[in-house]
Amino acid sequence: MKDLKKLDAYLDKLRIKERDGEERKIYAEVLDGRTLKTLYKLSAKGYITALGGVINTGKEANVFYADGVFNGREVGMAVKIYRIETSEFDKMDEYLFGDDRFDMRRISPKEKVYIWTEKEFRNLERAKDAGVSVPEPFTYMKNVLLMEFIGEDEVPAPTLFELGKELRELDVNGIFEDVLKNLKRLYREAELVHADLSEYNIMYLDKVYFIDMGQAVIRRHPMAESYLERDVRNLVRFFGKFGVKIDADEILSEIKGG
Repeated sequence: MKDLKKLDAYLDKLRIKERDGEERKIYAEVLDGRTLKTLYKLSAKGYITALGGVINTGKEANVFYADGVFNGREVGMAVKIYRIETSEFDKMDEYLFGDDRFDMRRISPKEKVYIWTEKEFRNLERAKDAGVSVPEPFTYMKNVLLMEFIGEDEVPAPTLFELGKELRELDVNGIFEDVLKNLKRLYREAELVHADLSEYNIMYLDKVYFIDMGQAVIRRHPMAESYLERDVRNLVRFFGKFGVKIDADEILSEIKGG
């Protein structure tokens, strides 16, 4: 009962764009008091002006829409909230322990989630600075990451997977060239490898956007080259279904500047 009262207290403090109370109910169901306190702090700092509906829910993270302010301008935000109590992060060790940007000695599972959140923020910053098409990162705190919302009217842009057969009505070859251009920039300029690139985490809204950058690794990571090869083969497989004639080895050579 005490925990429920605590949740309710923080929900009362947050400005939630209620629609018959549904958003409030969802926030109470999926977020703990610690995370709601973090959201309240971000709201108090002026980043979040009103929390909206659910964009996506998953085993490792939930994403909500929010109206916000960044650098004095009003923005639509994607609020990505990593679950603190999750066993899935054991699978993420290989992406963390080879990255010398982070000290992984003697950390708790909770701290691992916080580092993962910071890692995604820093990867997005690094990619954005290099001209890669990714959501603009705004800030992070503990297990909460605030970034640019990609979509219109609070509806997220579709992924290539969600577009599915509709891709045939678009310039598929042009979309692949856009993906390749961004992949080159990510590898050469940002010196990062996405490490989980596929049709599921590339959005399309007039141009492509790489999303879910948490597992992205620096080029000097011991597994970077094998991750890059996997990313390229994923893309070759997907775009091959739409008649795009590409060779994985040639693409790898082109990315690396060979």
